[in-house]
Amino acid sequence: MATTYNNPAFTGFFKPTRFEADVYDCEVYGDIPADLTGTLYRLQPDPEFAPKAGDYPLTGDGHLSMFRFVGGGHVDFRSRYVQTARLAADRKAYQNLFGVYRNRYSDDPKVRSLSPGAANTNLVWHGGKLLALDEDGPPIAVDPHTLKTVGPWTFGGKLTSRTFGAHPKVDPKTGEMIAYAAEAKGELTPDIAVYTVSPKGQITKEVWLKAPYVGMVHDIAITPKHVIIPITGFTSNADRLKAGKPHWGWDAKLPTYVAVLPRGGTAKDVRWFKGPSRYAIHTLNAVDDGSKVVLTLPVSNANPDPMYPNIDDSPVTGAGAEPSIRKWTFDMAGPGDAFKEEVVFAGSGFARIDERYTGQPTRYAFKGFADPSKPFDEAKGGNLKGRVVNSYQKVDLTTGQAQSFFVGDVQGLQEAVFVPRNANAAEGDGYLIGVANNYGARKSDVVIVDTMAMEKGAVATIKLPFRLRPGTHAVWAPLADVPFKTFSA
Repeated sequence: MATTYNNPAFTGFFKPTRFEADVYDCEVYGDIPADLTGTLYRLQPDPEFAPKAGDYPLTGDGHLSMFRFVGGGHVDFRSRYVQTARLAADRKAYQNLFGVYRNRYSDDPKVRSLSPGAANTNLVWHGGKLLALDEDGPPIAVDPHTLKTVGPWTFGGKLTSRTFGAHPKVDPKTGEMIAYAAEAKGELTPDIAVYTVSPKGQITKEVWLKAPYVGMVHDIAITPKHVIIPITGFTSNADRLKAGKPHWGWDAKLPTYVAVLPRGGTAKDVRWFKGPSRYAIHTLNAVDDGSKVVLTLPVSNANPDPMYPNIDDSPVTGAGAEPSIRKWTFDMAGPGDAFKEEVVFAGSGFARIDERYTGQPTRYAFKGFADPSKPFDEAKGGNLKGRVVNSYQKVDLTTGQAQSFFVGDVQGLQEAVFVPRNANAAEGDGYLIGVANNYGARKSDVVIVDTMAMEKGAVATIKLPFRLRPGTHAVWAPLADVPFKTFSA
């Protein structure tokens, strides 16, 4: 039977694009800043064959796109699928063989020996390599100019874990990357591996930990002295998988655990802290403060998102799940395993920082949010009111004040990256660059917003002649890191 998409998450504007493209000299409105040269890389889960009914909207083959800012106001676009073993098997069979999200029981027996990694979640530029990541296999190396897939990357055979985390952190002071893997010895194992990778891309240190329960570790944070690993309520078990359900479910009865591991230490040096049930997927930043380690992150008290089912199949209502940015403080010299929690900004969502300050004190965070006070034209944009991220926000975590950019009454914003105005610019002085879905025109744009004048609107808008699916994460590579003159063939 031919591929059809019946899941609402894959219909309308959100239907898979299923094509690769090159667009030279994109249409631009406004003025691209002269000092903005480099490449924006982004991933979108784009299932070439229909996923199973009821699966996560984030399921899909890794589809990588790049916007190359070549200078002089010119931008080129390229997109390619990441050529994984999973995609090759599906194409050969003319169907999706891999079942629901990260559930090997639901996979076709013919592919159970293949890596199920889709390379669809995040990107990291480190050690001269562009790596596409998910949490179900090793990284996939991709040529940063052509987007041609190089293949699985195991750091010269030194990667011993079966998985690799989606959000490694690069220390801007040392150039080291701190990477990690959950369920590192295989599905439903509580093992976590932590790796230190040199600036040249070589694994120089490996530490293995045992988590208190099988839990999702989607993101970590680092300081110059520590690695912070939160585990917050997402879990799985064999009965769930045998029943054909997606891998993770939310269990409000599980406490929050956070591992604080000295970067120079071993497994015996880890300190586990324990707190009440919290919903937290991403981190923002962390710092050392004397004997204390302070982690800043978006947090909710309950599961806010129906996309992630409750482990007991009860309805996800979002009650009590109002998000905020909070600080968790861990006293490494104090007794007990409790940590302190305080709210620093009400209202949240996924947020990022000026990554030149990773592990250092930071004042600003950048995030998308749905501003209910702004209009949405349902006649043009569809029945999406209240579900569209229509604004970017620059949050001052010291004063609690915020500046906002509103994209328009028929558009929705994807994740933005922060790009410093120049190498010596002050923290938070630069640009936000992100994809905007135009639900009326059924096309996608890229907006560039000056973070020092958010309310004035986009300084430039890059137009594509087609739409992009909702993306996961993105990364900016400056010209100094990825030199180029023009597109490679």
